[in-house]
Amino acid sequence: MKRITVAIMLVFLVLFSAFADKGVNIGMKYDLVISDDMREDGGPVPSDRPSVALVLSGGGAKGIAHIAIIEALESYGIPIDKVFGTSMGALVGGLYSAGLSPKELRDVVSGTDLMSLFTSFESTGYNEVLNAFDYNSNNVLSISLGQGIGGVTGLVDDYLVLNFLTKYIGNVPEDIDFDNDLVVPFECNACSLITGDEVLFREGSLITAMRSSMSIPIVFEPVHLENGDVVMDGGAESNYIVHRAAIEGYDIIIVVTLNGYGKKERTADDVQSFSGVAGAAMGVVLNNASRGEVDLADYWFSPDTTDFTTFSFDKPLQILAAGEHEVEEQKAKFEEIAALFTEEQKVYKDPNRVGEYYYRYELREKDSYLSSKEARHEDLLGRTRISLGLYGSAGYGFYFNNEDESSKRGIFPTFSIRSFIKDIHGSPVSLDGRLKVTINRTSDLSLMALFRFTPDENERLLGIARVRTQVGSLSFITDKTGPVRFNFFEGLVAADLGLMLTNEYNHTLQVYASGANTWGVANFDDEDNDDSYALVPSGTVEFVFYPDYENGFFSMAGGRFDFFASCGCNIKKDVWFYKVGLAGENNFKVSDKVSLWVEGTAFSSRGSTFLRSTFMEYGGWDGMPGYAIGTFFSDFVYGGAGVQINLSKSFVSSFLSIVVRGGVRTDVGFGIDNNAYEFASEYLFVDSFTSGIWDLGISVGWGVGSPVGDIILGAGFNKNMQLAFYAELT
Repeated sequence: MKRITVAIMLVFLVLFSAFADKGVNIGMKYDLVISDDMREDGGPVPSDRPSVALVLSGGGAKGIAHIAIIEALESYGIPIDKVFGTSMGALVGGLYSAGLSPKELRDVVSGTDLMSLFTSFESTGYNEVLNAFDYNSNNVLSISLGQGIGGVTGLVDDYLVLNFLTKYIGNVPEDIDFDNDLVVPFECNACSLITGDEVLFREGSLITAMRSSMSIPIVFEPVHLENGDVVMDGGAESNYIVHRAAIEGYDIIIVVTLNGYGKKERTADDVQSFSGVAGAAMGVVLNNASRGEVDLADYWFSPDTTDFTTFSFDKPLQILAAGEHEVEEQKAKFEEIAALFTEEQKVYKDPNRVGEYYYRYELREKDSYLSSKEARHEDLLGRTRISLGLYGSAGYGFYFNNEDESSKRGIFPTFSIRSFIKDIHGSPVSLDGRLKVTINRTSDLSLMALFRFTPDENERLLGIARVRTQVGSLSFITDKTGPVRFNFFEGLVAADLGLMLTNEYNHTLQVYASGANTWGVANFDDEDNDDSYALVPSGTVEFVFYPDYENGFFSMAGGRFDFFASCGCNIKKDVWFYKVGLAGENNFKVSDKVSLWVEGTAFSSRGSTFLRSTFMEYGGWDGMPGYAIGTFFSDFVYGGAGVQINLSKSFVSSFLSIVVRGGVRTDVGFGIDNNAYEFASEYLFVDSFTSGIWDLGISVGWGVGSPVGDIILGAGFNKNMQLAFYAELT
């Protein structure tokens, strides 16, 4: 975690350095007395007593200390007429202005996994699902050419922050005047990435304003405003906007900074480490950007947060304690401010009040915020990029009750690299090239051209022209050690032509016609068994529906439905073939830590060749508990249900998702077992419950979800007392 923090600080520093000179100039301006012609009207200002502005600075996790200062001001009866916030100060100030009391703010920070809000990294894999029965993403690296790393312009996905804000202030209307429509008037700032100017939020969406002000560059994706501007963290312009309170003419300006001014002097020993230099340098840049601001304040408080970092979100109670210690130390200053008001002018509020926010705003349907990438529906036509993926399965299984049964084992790592070029030379034609190499199996290469018939908006109709080839062991005998197809080597060349339709609700439909030719270097000993040499025309329909599904093992909510159907003919043998599959999954979120899931899959195929794609791979977590990885069937149906517990909500930093997943599956299967090398039946589900294989299995897995993919280790057993251990990466 420390390495992550240091890296973020360095990037933060580099970006802010571009604004350092500008910040110094601003500071020099604010050293001057603000003249009458600079004055602006602020929020509702009382005429019978001095008006009070509270300015809350940025500081990441250290901003939790703001809550203790707000609580103290209320306890002394000191009125707060307007809150000005930057970054984390905008988050705390915005929640308070919307009506949350200090007690409720304490409950929020102590009852929320704040670490997950600010360290849940955006997966580097693609979000879109374009092919049925494809559950893998390019999980190692995704580089968007000319647009940064990760397919987005920020490291940390913002959808958790947006969902957090929606949960607590989603009832606030989207278009309001912050001075007149909030419980306490509010204002926050951001910095334009286009012009470098300060951007002020005084109306519109409170959630958008708060999210904009806390958009730490590189860490969070910048916010795209409706006027075309792109903004980042307000700290780049000024880390505490005291000048705004002065310009609006407030009589008493109170500022809360989070750098522990006067608490601990920096020494040479503090900058003898890499992280020490990075932290000190960032502090200097931020202070320069805000030079002169504190001099405009009448009073300022600075909780000693020097022992915490910007990302110490796992220590909310300790940071609150630092704020409380500042209140105790500055008791005389609070009394001095309170003495400026008569008892009639003071505003005392119940420190334990609850629900002021809900009394103020009517309940309304809250939007379900998705990540910024999903919200813009960045599917296949999203960006020009190159991606790298690593995924695969390994397993070992054996029987307890039958010594004659041979063990089944397999290890099948797969490497994938993909390059996508959007709108070649400004035309509506894009190219998608993919290479997938499965060790000891096959190498797949495809090049697809897409012609965009509709504008690049939410719903897109695309023409597909694709050439694909496979070379290697395409049969279900993948380890080349069995008595059949020893040293067998095959190849395939195919062409597809059709249409693809995608939309903002995450539906993907493909319809295409194909022609394929297969051949082999060696063949069966029986010269008549040469089905793999054939021209094979076919037609295919693929449909995927995944409105709120998250790729990977550990999706805690949402569902997905897959359909695949293909039919064709082996012209040489005059034999028709088909392949059809249905799969469904749905996750039910019980709490932040627990979800339930149900799933089902049905698959059937008959082919004129023994191509690997004719069969469904079985075993491990994705297949049937008790089967080792690498068992294949031509027909089967299975269903399952289980529970998933996310332990990271309890004791692990949330950039890693530690999960225990357990479930029960039952099935019936037919066709080829990779140890049997023979068909169970020539036709679909013939004598299904007599000659078919049915089973019941239980499996438990322990997994880790990380920025580069989900890893799961587990064990399962079936009714025949076969035990299987497996490991999978997706």
